[in-house]
Amino acid sequence: MQHHIRRAALAAVALVVVAALGGCSDEPRKVSGLLDTTRRVPAASRLATRPHMVRQCHSGSKRVRHTSGHGSGKRTWYTTRSTTVCTKVRRGTETYRRVIRQERWCVMLDDVDGKRSRDRVWYRVARNTYADVRVLRAGSKVTIETERDGC
Repeated sequence: MQHHIRRAALAAVALVVVAALGGCSDEPRKVSGLLDTTRRVPAASRLATRPHMVRQCHSGSKRVRHTSGHGSGKRTWYTTRSTTVCTKVRRGTETYRRVIRQERWCVMLDDVDGKRSRDRVWYRVARNTYADVRVLRAGSKVTIETERDGC
């Protein structure tokens, strides 16, 4: 009887977790409002160093024992099999450009979804959406597909 209660409780917890995660998804959604302004946040990067790894291989041979038959008629012989073992070893350092922040394109809307109280709300959008909205005048009615809230 206990395992039925435990199983039902576990199923309920799993259902709540799935519902909570489903509500947090960052799937694109459409919002409309009056265009306020746009903002492009450039990518940020800096030079950094990391170990330079080189593949180093060693070839060798391994003695392999073979047997056939059984009892007093058992024969044993040996062959040599060549082997190659490769590992990555460090050989100095290399310089690379490390991306600290990805480029972002944002749009600020007023009267979001017709609600006069929802003003100055930022949305992150795709690059092509940003380019389309950028040519419009402030105060224009727009409907955009957002990637996520905030900038």
